[in-house]
Amino acid sequence: MGFVMNPDAAYAYPIWWVGLSIAAMGIVLAALVEFVARQTLPVEFRRRHNDVAAAMLSIIGVTYAVLLAFVAMLAWDDFNRAKGASYTEAGLVRDVANIATGLAEPARSALRDEITGYTRTVITLEWPAQAEGRRSDRAASYLDAMDRMAMSFGPSTAAESTLQAQVLQALMRLQDARQERMAAADRAIPAIVWVVLLLGGGITIAFASFLGSPSLVMHLAMVSVLAASGALVLMLIIALSNPFRGDFRVSAAPFERVLVQITAPETP
Repeated sequence: MGFVMNPDAAYAYPIWWVGLSIAAMGIVLAALVEFVARQTLPVEFRRRHNDVAAAMLSIIGVTYAVLLAFVAMLAWDDFNRAKGASYTEAGLVRDVANIATGLAEPARSALRDEITGYTRTVITLEWPAQAEGRRSDRAASYLDAMDRMAMSFGPSTAAESTLQAQVLQALMRLQDARQERMAAADRAIPAIVWVVLLLGGGITIAFASFLGSPSLVMHLAMVSVLAASGALVLMLIIALSNPFRGDFRVSAAPFERVLVQITAPETP
């Protein structure tokens, strides 16, 4: 349960290792409880209460399954929102670069240099920081520079005024998309939720020992399957709970593709 006190610890290891560790903890817990139960409560005594114990176990199991499903859906929704925000931001970067092509020099080259610097900074500095659980605002200075640049344009024709308005609107939308991405990187499942999930899983597995099974091997096999099924869902929640961290994080691929497009030589 070390990652409950420090959730970042879960991302220091491969996700499959974390899942196996959770499953192993559940199996060990089940074995310990069963051995204690066999010493204090004879199997025949427990078998006489199997009907009641099975009914109670089904209620506990369903309650825990609903909780797991609820948290998993929240994690999946946050992951998709973070991925969508990243694609939206990358698309707006391309929009700014495309609008800049209609400006006159030197504003055209200056704006394209700033948006290129913004994209490179997001890829090389901000994305690695997000993968480590840190927040980086290094690219924000490029947005500020582009805002000042767009405001300083002196349009002399209606067409230039329209381009200036388009640049300002695109930059405003880019700022909003950036804030959405940053907010998604900061979102995380609270520690109390992890405590409830792990304790709930432990209670569910431990309660299975109230069932009287003549075969210790068969009982441990069934409880092991129960622990493994819960561990799979917990592994999914861990993988999705922080969209920019872990083995299955949101990648910077949209920004990398846009960077290739906006730095490609312009065709005459």
